[in-house]
Amino acid sequence: MMELSTIGREFLKGYEIKLYCRRNMSTLPNDCLNQRCRIVYVSEGFGLFRNGEQSQLVTAPAVICLNEREEVDIEEPNNIRLDILYFDPSCYDADLTFDKLHEKKDELGGDMELWYFRPFLWRNDSYIGAKRANTYFGSRISQLITLVDEELTHQRDGFWPCRGRSFFIELMLLVNSVFNNDEGYKSLVMGRMDDEIREIVNHIHIHYPEKITINDLTTKFHTNKTTLNQKFKKATGLTVMEYLTNLRMQITCSLLKRTTLTVNEIMERVGYRDETNFLRAFKKYANCTPSAYRTQYARI
Repeated sequence: MMELSTIGREFLKGYEIKLYCRRNMSTLPNDCLNQRCRIVYVSEGFGLFRNGEQSQLVTAPAVICLNEREEVDIEEPNNIRLDILYFDPSCYDADLTFDKLHEKKDELGGDMELWYFRPFLWRNDSYIGAKRANTYFGSRISQLITLVDEELTHQRDGFWPCRGRSFFIELMLLVNSVFNNDEGYKSLVMGRMDDEIREIVNHIHIHYPEKITINDLTTKFHTNKTTLNQKFKKATGLTVMEYLTNLRMQITCSLLKRTTLTVNEIMERVGYRDETNFLRAFKKYANCTPSAYRTQYARI
């Protein structure tokens, strides 16, 4: 199992985190059965993805979500390149095990703690674990896997396991956006989106760590503030900036609950550079300070 974990060297020597990355692979190995789930990003090429008796053509960019029981293959690959992140459910929540996930498989839709494991467990005739990703999501998925890999490889300080997990948690949120497809984040998007609004939502989900202003969006998407907010609110129930703030706060809460990263680092990770603005937004969203939220809800 050691090859599917990362072990601390200089910092936290001997510490094991059940996260591991393999990048630029040309095959999809099955050497993790009954040990790890997998997030597989198809960055180049195409091939026939087989899961059990079902198959589908997968073309880049795409994401494949596999649980620990699934023996899969990509047949007839053509110039295919894969980035693979292996993980144990405990990396997301210390109390989660494979047995618990499978026992509660039918409750995933109603349990927000398990919500993000739907792509790895739910299967039907139209979804066997693979989803096409657009260029927005594909770029960010690739970036997050790279960031996890860099933290696990370089282990630059004592926060390397926590920081690696934090990028993994962000990746789980993003993978669910791909899984939801037209819905985006279900907890945020309530209506049906046309192509224009969907493109703006995708842009926000990828660039939320950066500075985003309403003027930037109106320029990029060739519209005006009034029209943009009217159409966006009709689709989501929120203005553009309200949506952006809620997304940032949702990610902030996940990182506060599941990592020990400092509040300042989390603040910068979700796109804030001013502590006063960040604290004001968080208190409005959660009715408490980040520190109080972590004390009340931490599941590290």
